[in-house]
Amino acid sequence: MEHKFDNDFIERITNDGVGLLFVKERYKLDEAAVDLLSRIKNKGFKLIYVTSSLPFKSIEEKFETAKLDNYFIIDSVTTSIIQDAIPNDKCIFIKSPGDLTEISINIERLLKKEGETFVIIDSITSFLIYNSENEILRFIHFASSIAREKKSKLVFIVIENNGISRNFLDKIRSFIDEEAVLN
Repeated sequence: MEHKFDNDFIERITNDGVGLLFVKERYKLDEAAVDLLSRIKNKGFKLIYVTSSLPFKSIEEKFETAKLDNYFIIDSVTTSIIQDAIPNDKCIFIKSPGDLTEISINIERLLKKEGETFVIIDSITSFLIYNSENEILRFIHFASSIAREKKSKLVFIVIENNGISRNFLDKIRSFIDEEAVLN
């Protein structure tokens, strides 16, 4: 099944820097993941995938399907399910999606490594379960600032079916260069 990112979102984001990708339902993102990952890979980016919604193994399977090998995952889900997550050279396990400081430190550390990097943060909606709006805004401000400083690309995903307020979205938009909706 082919999915379209309106107005060639990946192309725009590779020029402008920080994006916001709206997805109506989680399953649409899951269906489009291989297409999204392939587009990032074809642009020659190293990928950093920050997850607060899916465990490492689920994401790794999508990466393998997309034949993506230049990636790193920051997983804040697995250790809440499996206490003794097995260390992996492609993943850092964070104890909770509520630990935005630890996530931020690792994003910054990974961005310091060489090469063009594309960061996906999946998802703002899930992070809101564990953090206040103000904590999320500070996180978005930090992540977007460090991405711009390192000339990296960054996309925040918002799953729309979970009711994020318009006021909060307007605040997020102050840090965003491009927006798209996954069809």
